[in-house]
Amino acid sequence: MKQGYGHKDKAVRILITGGTGLLGAALQYFAPGDIACFSVYYPERPLPLPLPFPMRAADVSNPEQMRSIFAWARPDLVIHTAAIGSVDYAQSHGDETAMVNVGGTKVVAELCRIFQAAVVYISSNAVFDGENPLYAETDPVNPINRYGRLKVDAEDVIRNSGVPWAIVRPILMYGWPYPGERDNPVVWWVRSLESGKGIKVVDNVFSKPLSVWSCAEAVWTIVRRSAAGIYHIAGRDHISLYEFALVTAEVFDLNPRLIEPVPDSYFPEIAPRPRDTSFDTTKMETELGLKPQGVKEGLAYMKSRRPPDDEK
Repeated sequence: MKQGYGHKDKAVRILITGGTGLLGAALQYFAPGDIACFSVYYPERPLPLPLPFPMRAADVSNPEQMRSIFAWARPDLVIHTAAIGSVDYAQSHGDETAMVNVGGTKVVAELCRIFQAAVVYISSNAVFDGENPLYAETDPVNPINRYGRLKVDAEDVIRNSGVPWAIVRPILMYGWPYPGERDNPVVWWVRSLESGKGIKVVDNVFSKPLSVWSCAEAVWTIVRRSAAGIYHIAGRDHISLYEFALVTAEVFDLNPRLIEPVPDSYFPEIAPRPRDTSFDTTKMETELGLKPQGVKEGLAYMKSRRPPDDEK
């Protein structure tokens, strides 16, 4: 990726797609002070909560709408987070997901070429089959569901775009979502347990849970260093989802006896899930200088930053 975004006497201009998503919002909240951010959100999304930077609505898969966004933001770099993020929805709505996740990436990549902007693409751990963890950036991809296959296709678009690029693969991100956006497992666990509802959590699927602010820090580090290539971003602890739920109950002072361990076969699946796509974080640690965060530390920080309107 090229060095020196923007101009010597001006702030670097960054366009964030998917600005109301979990990572899109966190990127704005944790943006460096010398960066001028602009973001785009899906037109049908309401905006009940103001975000720190100017926002406009556009469909990322619509070339005309996105061209007007680029003309407005004049970005030196685009952080492309916008996507349909539900694995099951992608499995049952393949054409629609492909239009957004791959078609939208093609639109963004072409406009980056026209406007001479670099791009950081947010991919996924779903590009792997989960058979041989811990995965390094050089390991071959082998997705086992449609969502993962479309992420691989979008990565190929970025790699072949002709613009400076980096690809970030996060894993199991957690944090408070923007109002009206999709929940992540921690939010669902907390709200269920606070309501006294029992929950069933799989004990044979493993991950390295990643706080969204840690992911945002990694993305901003990549931007500031003009780093290029693929980066795996993950937390420190390699644990099962059941263990993760137990730690969540501990940190949020909730009843762990409401959490029942079950195998993944307990749930009828629309899309197959890999059992362990956990990452090797050596490159994240050595090249970016970032220390993976443990789940207790991350959950404690999440608890401290709970939005007032989300209190039980």
